[in-house]
Amino acid sequence: MRFWGGEATGSLILSVLLLGSCPVWGRADEPVITFQDVTATSKVAFQFYNGTRDRHDLPEIMGGGVGLIDIDADGWLDIYLCDGGPIVPGTGVNDPPSRLFRSNRDGTFTDVTAIAHAPGPSYAMGVAAADYDGDGRDDLFVTGWRDQRLYRNAGAGRFEDVTARAGLSSGLWSTSAAFADLDGDGDLDLYVANYLEYDAAASPFCSAPDGRRDYCGPEDFPAQPDRLYRNNGDGTFTDVSERAGVAAEQGRGLGVLIADLTGNALPDIYVANDGSPCWLFENLGGLRFREVGLKAGVALDDQGDPLAGMGVALGDLDGDGRDDLVVTNFHGRSTIAFQSRGNGLFADCSLAWGLPGLTRGVLGFGLALEDFDGDGRPDLFQVNGHVLDRERLGVPFAMRPSLLRNEGGRFQDRTGGAGPWFEHRRLGRGLAVGDLDRDGRPDVVVNALDAPASLLRNTTEAGHSWLTLDLAGQAPTLAVGARVRVSAGGRVIARQLAGGGSYLSASSPRLALGIGTVRRADRVEVAWPSGRFDVWTNLDVGRVHRLAEGQGSGR
Repeated sequence: MRFWGGEATGSLILSVLLLGSCPVWGRADEPVITFQDVTATSKVAFQFYNGTRDRHDLPEIMGGGVGLIDIDADGWLDIYLCDGGPIVPGTGVNDPPSRLFRSNRDGTFTDVTAIAHAPGPSYAMGVAAADYDGDGRDDLFVTGWRDQRLYRNAGAGRFEDVTARAGLSSGLWSTSAAFADLDGDGDLDLYVANYLEYDAAASPFCSAPDGRRDYCGPEDFPAQPDRLYRNNGDGTFTDVSERAGVAAEQGRGLGVLIADLTGNALPDIYVANDGSPCWLFENLGGLRFREVGLKAGVALDDQGDPLAGMGVALGDLDGDGRDDLVVTNFHGRSTIAFQSRGNGLFADCSLAWGLPGLTRGVLGFGLALEDFDGDGRPDLFQVNGHVLDRERLGVPFAMRPSLLRNEGGRFQDRTGGAGPWFEHRRLGRGLAVGDLDRDGRPDVVVNALDAPASLLRNTTEAGHSWLTLDLAGQAPTLAVGARVRVSAGGRVIARQLAGGGSYLSASSPRLALGIGTVRRADRVEVAWPSGRFDVWTNLDVGRVHRLAEGQGSGR
């Protein structure tokens, strides 16, 4: 048995990774980020079923995801929670359906799983949400160990399984997925990360140092190639992985994020791989991509070692207007911050941000970079839990989450004062962010393996405000790659709308930008993926602003 994450492999292309010093902001003030666990009062009752047969099967330790989706277009976020199933089908236990909870607009939710007809594949893993067919209703794509499913939103809270008709059956172990218009034709294409080949009937015996059975590592199984599906505009998709240049690489993908990372105004694809170099597929146009992860400095850490990449998030850590990447990692390794240097190059600035000391003792999965206190700086929320069952040997299995406040150049651990929920250890996995109660503050939903799913209401009282933006690109397409610059109170705050992110999960696409103590944004600029540029002025906080492409004032 080899340990997940591997041993050091030597230093590779450190000249790219170590490009000068890591820029920082100045000192920040001290609001206290707090969350209230409202799971019980929300009436969301769910716990992931891993189907264990006490043989330490790898799938049982990997799920499940969270999706925040407005299924009925009422402006309130609903919750989709992926569920597992029996490791061996046909043993008297049916696959439990993934569950859909509709918001009652009063802080409570109703389980509408039976009405929705979107149970997911056998042993569901993750979820992506977007309007793939342009009818104005958000649809669901659900990944899984044994297959994947596309559910078309038919309205009235009901979904239709169109997987076969759409050409999206695969039989691979799919994990994270993301929608984006990758070829600029006005509809949403789909990237799916696949993991590895696992046959429960022929799983090997892997042992801990004391000789007892434990979970095998990903390197013990062949990798499966990822898939890129082009939207044909008629409700069907075509697998273009080979022609697009994404199928030749071999990795075990767990996290996917789509955004313009190379500065060419086209959406690129970042894949967090487990135990091998992470990928950055640069969009060359015409639905063709080139893998540039090593060249860009986002494939390995600053020691030249591959990550055990799980979750991934995008945000402007240092306030320089450029988007940085954060990727969770294995226990003993530290979460990694890849800071943008411009021109499509990044540097591992984890040490400068204090991440080794704060995260080396955990194994991270779900991840968010979000401004939870409204001060204009993205904070880090990470759920943790091991993949090796060695509590008896002194290695933590369940772990506390990590809440790290961005204090202007370094992260500081604020987990201890964030609320009682943070005091408990869990096997955290999926994490999604969205404003569930419409008070302007970003809330969090977490899925775990050893505990019920959790709804965390952001109760931070910082005297700060959030500007909430709903970006609508050409047609009704999700405007992945749109760049926003908000001028408020003498500060400029930048954000890019990304597709995917976190681990197996889909956060709300609405952007909640903290703008400090002011009550109005003086100017909001949006650079759309199409090349159009729009400006809005004097936008008040406290409400959702829907910004449609072409409806601003222009430059």
